[in-house]
Amino acid sequence: MGAVLLCDGTAGEPEPVPWCDTCSRFYNPNSVAPDGTCVKCGNLIAEPPSDDDERPQRVPWHFWLMLVALVVYLGWRLVQGIQWLLH
Repeated sequence: MGAVLLCDGTAGEPEPVPWCDTCSRFYNPNSVAPDGTCVKCGNLIAEPPSDDDERPQRVPWHFWLMLVALVVYLGWRLVQGIQWLLH
Protein backbone atom coordinates (compact mmCIF):
# COMPACT_ATOMS: atom_id res chain seq x y z
CA MET A 1 0.00 0.00 0.00
CA GLY A 2 1.52 3.30 -1.05
CA ALA A 3 0.77 6.85 -0.10
CA VAL A 4 2.16 10.23 -1.05
CA LEU A 5 2.00 13.22 1.28
CA LEU A 6 0.24 16.17 -0.29
CA CYS A 7 -1.19 19.31 1.24
CA ASP A 8 -4.98 19.32 1.01
CA GLY A 9 -5.19 23.10 1.41
CA THR A 10 -7.45 23.16 4.47
CA ALA A 11 -5.12 22.91 7.46
CA GLY A 12 -1.79 23.15 5.67
CA GLU A 13 -0.79 19.76 7.08
CA PRO A 14 0.36 17.15 4.56
CA GLU A 15 -2.17 14.37 4.20
CA PRO A 16 -1.49 10.99 2.60
CA VAL A 17 -3.27 10.42 -0.71
CA PRO A 18 -3.74 6.96 -2.24
CA TRP A 19 -0.95 5.94 -4.62
CA CYS A 20 -1.00 2.78 -6.74
CA ASP A 21 2.50 1.43 -7.39
CA THR A 22 1.27 -0.91 -10.13
CA CYS A 23 -0.52 1.81 -12.12
CA SER A 24 2.00 4.54 -11.15
CA ARG A 25 -0.66 7.13 -10.39
CA PHE A 26 -2.36 8.70 -7.42
CA TYR A 27 -6.07 8.83 -6.79
CA ASN A 28 -8.28 11.31 -5.03
CA PRO A 29 -9.73 9.80 -1.86
CA ASN A 30 -13.16 10.00 -3.53
CA SER A 31 -12.06 8.06 -6.62
CA VAL A 32 -10.83 4.99 -4.75
CA ALA A 33 -13.21 2.02 -4.66
CA PRO A 34 -15.28 1.81 -1.43
CA ASP A 35 -13.19 -1.12 -0.20
CA GLY A 36 -9.94 0.89 -0.63
CA THR A 37 -8.71 -0.84 -3.79
CA CYS A 38 -7.44 0.63 -7.05
CA VAL A 39 -10.26 0.82 -9.60
CA LYS A 40 -7.92 -0.23 -12.42
CA CYS A 41 -5.84 -3.12 -11.05
CA GLY A 42 -7.60 -4.03 -7.79
CA ASN A 43 -4.59 -3.61 -5.46
CA LEU A 44 -5.26 -2.31 -1.96
CA ILE A 45 -4.05 1.31 -1.95
CA ALA A 46 -5.94 2.89 0.97
CA GLU A 47 -7.74 1.88 4.10
CA PRO A 48 -11.50 1.78 3.62
CA PRO A 49 -13.12 4.82 5.24
CA SER A 50 -14.69 4.20 8.62
CA ASP A 51 -18.09 5.60 9.54
CA ASP A 52 -16.74 7.82 12.32
CA ASP A 53 -13.97 9.18 10.05
CA GLU A 54 -16.49 10.67 7.61
CA ARG A 55 -15.76 14.35 6.87
CA PRO A 56 -18.11 16.30 4.66
CA GLN A 57 -16.50 17.17 1.35
CA ARG A 58 -16.23 20.88 0.64
CA VAL A 59 -17.02 22.32 -2.75
CA PRO A 60 -13.86 23.72 -4.40
CA TRP A 61 -13.54 27.49 -4.64
CA HIS A 62 -13.24 27.41 -8.44
CA PHE A 63 -16.70 25.82 -8.66
CA TRP A 64 -18.18 28.89 -6.96
CA LEU A 65 -16.14 31.17 -9.24
CA MET A 66 -17.52 29.42 -12.32
CA LEU A 67 -21.05 29.58 -10.88
CA VAL A 68 -20.76 33.35 -10.36
CA ALA A 69 -19.35 33.77 -13.88
CA LEU A 70 -22.27 31.75 -15.28
CA VAL A 71 -24.85 33.86 -13.43
CA VAL A 72 -23.22 37.09 -14.62
CA TYR A 73 -23.07 35.81 -18.22
CA LEU A 74 -26.67 34.58 -18.27
CA GLY A 75 -27.85 37.80 -16.61
CA TRP A 76 -26.13 39.85 -19.31
CA ARG A 77 -27.61 37.65 -22.05
CA LEU A 78 -31.05 38.18 -20.49
CA VAL A 79 -30.56 41.95 -20.61
CA GLN A 80 -29.47 41.69 -24.25
CA GLY A 81 -32.50 39.53 -25.07
CA ILE A 82 -34.88 42.00 -23.48
CA GLN A 83 -33.24 44.89 -25.37
CA TRP A 84 -33.55 42.93 -28.61
CA LEU A 85 -37.28 42.31 -28.01
CA LEU A 86 -37.94 45.99 -27.27
CA HIS A 87 -36.28 47.19 -30.49
